[in-house]
Amino acid sequence: MDNTISLIIQELHERYRSCDEGALADYIPELTKANPDWFGISVFTADGHAYEIGETKEEFTIQSISKAFTYGMILDEHGIGAVEKRIGVEPSGEAFNSISLDPETGRPLNPMINAGAIASTGMVSGKGFKNRFETIRKRFSKFAARDLGVDEEVYSSESSTGFRNRAIANLLRNFEMLDDPVDEAVEVYFKQCSILVNCHDLSVMAACLANGGINPLTKERVLDQGNVEKVLSVMSTCGMYDYSGEWIFTVGLPAKSGVGGGVMGVLPGQLGVAVFSPKLDAKGNSVRGVKVFAELSKKFNLHLFNLPVISEQVIRRTYKLSQAGSQNSRPQAHHDAIREHGDTVTIIELQGDVFFSALERVVRSSAEHAETTDIFVLDLNRAGMFDPATADLLTEVAGRLSEAGKRLLIVDHFQKLDRGSFSADLQVEFYDQIGFALKACEEEIIKKHAETSMVAGLIPFYEFDLFSELSPSEISDIEGMLGMAASEKGDRIITEGDDPDDIYFLSKGEISIYQQGTHEFGKGRLVTTFGPGACFGDIAALTGAKRSADVWADERVTCYTLPVKSFRELETSQPTLYIKLLRGILMLNVNRLRRRDREVAALNSG
Repeated sequence: MDNTISLIIQELHERYRSCDEGALADYIPELTKANPDWFGISVFTADGHAYEIGETKEEFTIQSISKAFTYGMILDEHGIGAVEKRIGVEPSGEAFNSISLDPETGRPLNPMINAGAIASTGMVSGKGFKNRFETIRKRFSKFAARDLGVDEEVYSSESSTGFRNRAIANLLRNFEMLDDPVDEAVEVYFKQCSILVNCHDLSVMAACLANGGINPLTKERVLDQGNVEKVLSVMSTCGMYDYSGEWIFTVGLPAKSGVGGGVMGVLPGQLGVAVFSPKLDAKGNSVRGVKVFAELSKKFNLHLFNLPVISEQVIRRTYKLSQAGSQNSRPQAHHDAIREHGDTVTIIELQGDVFFSALERVVRSSAEHAETTDIFVLDLNRAGMFDPATADLLTEVAGRLSEAGKRLLIVDHFQKLDRGSFSADLQVEFYDQIGFALKACEEEIIKKHAETSMVAGLIPFYEFDLFSELSPSEISDIEGMLGMAASEKGDRIITEGDDPDDIYFLSKGEISIYQQGTHEFGKGRLVTTFGPGACFGDIAALTGAKRSADVWADERVTCYTLPVKSFRELETSQPTLYIKLLRGILMLNVNRLRRRDREVAALNSG
């Protein structure tokens, strides 16, 4: 089945293929040799996928589109301070070859007119014409993700007829906006404009700008991210010359055109678009290119100033630890303490890309819960991209929470945030999984609010919930049946599919339960984790069924064990004790189900 995006682009190509408006550029004689029927459309996404139709591999000279990339190069090399001394950023409202200089300083108004572009080329470092040009060609090649050549005949044609540009260069030298040798800078500029690209190349180069300066194909950084916004800003206001105002009003994308017939546009964060058709309008822009961009912008809602409102659902849910916890199985007294005191921990779970408007809602939510909350847990594992400014703002939020005596736990498995940017005094803790963060909060509450009997570092067997209703004599009888078992970290205590042999009472350490199912890798699917005071292996012992999961030791553990055989013999030897244990096993599992039901209800309502 044809992709819907491809079909739309094909329809636009078909619609405008017969458009015969405009004329070939003739001020550079060699450009008149272009085939007026050439017409290609290429859309390249920031994650590296292309949609193309027509002559997208037909080469043509980049011409004035080169100005955007050379400007980016000198920003990377010299910084904005040095560049602004020689090149402004104000729209000229005039043709590309106008002599638009500041009347007081002689500085070109912007880098997209010829005067500003020649000044830009003059700032490219290198010794001699060949070296400076090669610096530009190689950098352009990195943007395009292939080695770009040069049309020597077009270069020769431009050089032999470029009297106006030479005059502009000498005027720039007069105002000290261009260094000697002036002729060398002009020749490099002519040859820069003669670099050969195709429509596909241009869309990839545009996608580099859309992708924050990283080439989606090579994954190589080709322009500093901070300078991408500067290049796109100037493209927005000046990239289409004296048509720039109408363009940003109608199409709404940063763009750059060239008299070779190319038009390049950028939707930041999403895609680069290029259209190639040599016939130009009176302002020097491709006729078909302008029409296609206007249609694409309308069809795909690409206008920069028509961005959708940030979703209300950026906060997926907010809940308290008392409502939903880490899924660790513990003694009932510990669960009771967590439920009673868990309102002091607030979990905020995010989804989607996180920009200022999204983080503002997080700030607002944390303020609403600040009075009752000691610990905030921010779960980013379903969140998308963080821009640097928003990440910086989050460090300030952490600082405000710290000043207010609050702690912040951040769940960030994919490390979307730079953990090094959070200083130690901010009391920010990072976790890979939400379960680990909630477990840490639970253990703090248990330590503070729930006493645990310990004998030689172990929870004594009589403290387990299963034995809570037994009389002293019955406790004594059970004690005579119990064994002790120790396992090292990484040991498998129970194997799925085995016959039940013991009921286990975890006295020290932590275990995890995994179900293999259809999994053929690792330990399978994690079901739950048990901490000290929990009982496991009881269901199989009760039903006589095969073990339904693997149990692994997460650390060195010690368990009391009640043999299944001894448990079953109680039915005839001590039926009252047997009934009490049955009821205890039933209540253990009823309480587990009740907790799960409460958590599901709380999360669904959150």
